[in-house]
Amino acid sequence: MTDTPIEVRKRPVQARSKARVEAILDAARDIISEIGSDGMKMSVLAHRAGVPIGTVYQFFPNKSAVIYTLVTDIMQQMHTALQAQMEGIQSLDDASGRIDQMVRGYYQFLKDEPVMRDILGSTQGDKKLQALDQEDSRTNGAMMFEHMKPFVSQQDHKRLKVVLFLNAHLTGSLTRLAVTEDAEMAETLLQIFVKRLQDDLLSFKQV
Repeated sequence: MTDTPIEVRKRPVQARSKARVEAILDAARDIISEIGSDGMKMSVLAHRAGVPIGTVYQFFPNKSAVIYTLVTDIMQQMHTALQAQMEGIQSLDDASGRIDQMVRGYYQFLKDEPVMRDILGSTQGDKKLQALDQEDSRTNGAMMFEHMKPFVSQQDHKRLKVVLFLNAHLTGSLTRLAVTEDAEMAETLLQIFVKRLQDDLLSFKQV
């Protein structure tokens, strides 16, 4: 995918426009599930969505903008899920237990939703999408930091924020790798990774 603008041209307001955008995005998901994001053409996307090609370009200047919208939609879903999983943390031990659930939950999501996996994987081929992926990791890390910082000494807050940002980013890479392996290897990868995350987190416990 080339390094091209990824901003959506026009945000739909009317119900008819919103329906057309959803049709375009649904068609994009179908195409990606069949041939991957690299093979998606705007003309084919318009035909599959049942709209004129001009309508597609009215909302999306290029393929990167379509992918960008799909990726941001998924990321928003993940932010909401992560926030729910973080609510009510009582201690670092509690947080450590939830880390296992979060990583495995994300792995299962990617395993059950191959289209979502392909869409997220497309971020690796576009510099702007890579930046979006990095910012998403920063957002997720910051979200976890807000829930965990009460249990860490103030002098360690800066390091905790960096560790959570790093691990949030690595979680995406690890889970995308795990879903490509057989069940035994996937489980081994998850166990090793989660144990390292938990060790990192528990290293902040105050003696």
